[in-house]
Amino acid sequence: MSSSFKTFSREEEERRRTVPDRVLIRRMYDYAKPYRRNLIIGALTTVLTSVTGLFSPYLHKIAIDQIIQPGKLAGFLWWIPLFILITLAMYFFQYIQLFQMRIVGERVVARMRDEMIHKLQVISLRYFSEGEIGRILSRPVNDANTVRIFLRMGLTSIIMDTTSILGALFIVFSLNVKLALIAVAILPFTIVLAWFLGKVSRAAYRKTLSALGGLTSKIQENLSGMKVIKSFVQEEKAFKEFLKVQDNVVKANIKAIRISAAYQPIILYIRISGTALILWFGSQMVLAGEITIGTLVAFIEYQFSYFMPLTDLIAVYDQYQSAMAAIERMFDLIDANVEVEEPENATEINSIESVAFENVFFGYDPKIPVIKGVSFNLKKPYRLAIVGPTGAGKSTIINLLVRFYDPLAGRILVNGYDLREIKISSLREKMKVVLQDSFLFPMSVKDNIRFGKPNASDEEVIEAAKAVGAHEFIMKLPGGYNHIIREGSSNISIGQRQLISFARTLLANPQLLILDEATSSIDPYTELIIQNALKNLLENRLAIIIAHRLSTIRLCDEIIVLNQGEIIERGTHKELMEKGGIYSSFYRMQFREETGLESTIKAGS
Repeated sequence: MSSSFKTFSREEEERRRTVPDRVLIRRMYDYAKPYRRNLIIGALTTVLTSVTGLFSPYLHKIAIDQIIQPGKLAGFLWWIPLFILITLAMYFFQYIQLFQMRIVGERVVARMRDEMIHKLQVISLRYFSEGEIGRILSRPVNDANTVRIFLRMGLTSIIMDTTSILGALFIVFSLNVKLALIAVAILPFTIVLAWFLGKVSRAAYRKTLSALGGLTSKIQENLSGMKVIKSFVQEEKAFKEFLKVQDNVVKANIKAIRISAAYQPIILYIRISGTALILWFGSQMVLAGEITIGTLVAFIEYQFSYFMPLTDLIAVYDQYQSAMAAIERMFDLIDANVEVEEPENATEINSIESVAFENVFFGYDPKIPVIKGVSFNLKKPYRLAIVGPTGAGKSTIINLLVRFYDPLAGRILVNGYDLREIKISSLREKMKVVLQDSFLFPMSVKDNIRFGKPNASDEEVIEAAKAVGAHEFIMKLPGGYNHIIREGSSNISIGQRQLISFARTLLANPQLLILDEATSSIDPYTELIIQNALKNLLENRLAIIIAHRLSTIRLCDEIIVLNQGEIIERGTHKELMEKGGIYSSFYRMQFREETGLESTIKAGS
């Protein structure tokens, strides 16, 4: 399905990225601003760690030239304490920088993760229906962890290694310019190579993260559909599909590893070449009396001081490329188009007195309309039933009314206000939707019932459960109202789950009640139990009911029949039956088996 905006699908993730690193870094710094003190202390102590580390080679030079060669061993009395003091100072600064930089890393990523989760709460449902959940989940989990590790360790390495390289170069040029020029002559080759490999590695790591998101999506898909997989004996097929996705992850990682593995051997070869040059020319300069043996030893050590950090820096650059790819993906989610927005001066409604659809058109794909020219009016108290074949657009009307989406044309009015002018939270607080497959959270039955009214007392919870006929079966559960519902409601039946959902809705006391096939998963006997409760629930309030059960539809004041997105019939049950149209045919096909139940309801009313 095409759309006018991006979703987190495989196709979207494979598109080429063009956001410059400086833009990403600038945005990342905005998240670090509240922790500037930690960042400054961490950066400062990182520099001091590198600086104190640079003292050691120079102290070795002094020991050789001023203590060992002249035979003045008494000089070790001051040299050794100084060496120990500098070493302890280095480790102390290292402890501080590790602690501070890890605080920055944890808190910055936590802020970004907060924004991502917040965005997931407000973006359109289109992102979840068109995108792959695993790929969406990968951003606040896998990508966030990649950035966290970089900020905690990689950023520290960049500061420390850069300081070591610059400090070592400054010192060797101070010791002897001629030998220093020989020592750094091969550095430009290293820099050019790092730039080229870094450019290639970024694309490779982007594909690695994308493949990992696909793996997360496949695992989530298999776990969610495990019952279906087992029912159709498709375990082997599901496993083969998993292996295929996992193979893509392995191949993407191997490609990235192949690039990163080329870094260090090349750098080490260059370093050995540099060491050979220093020894060759340095030995001749010692024999010529241009430098001392201590200076030559210091040069060799300082060559390690800027080449080893350079090796680390290039390895961290590899990590940096991975982090930049992850940051791009995280900002993709943070910057996602909300689509359904409310104006700054949105109207807050205190009640829902009327609902009107005025010539509404809508399609999940704008090119393929799902509903076409739908119009109807409801005024409190009024109960409207919507019936029609699968795919007629019944649930789409509910999605528009709850404002999960906005119409492509026409208007939806509540209390005379255009839905787009009303504050979304005040709209949804006044209405409640009971779905065919109601979701219950993995917590106690009691907490699930009071989910829509957190401050409800235990007595109110029990009264709501009794009103819908759920109290009896709840009391038979281990722990009663304190019974913990497992993830996916696997430890209760579908009918029991629906009754708990009805109790939750009743307790919330909505002004507009929407039942979307809410009784289709309940057996006729259980439905009979809740009919009186439904009558009480529907009394003196607006209600829209999508149902196939005659017993539920007969509670409504009006029935509209949808077919291919258009209203083709409307009226009461009796009027529509007399017309002998689609509703009448639909009734004869779908409701004939409920005649016995209908008679029971009539007898009890």
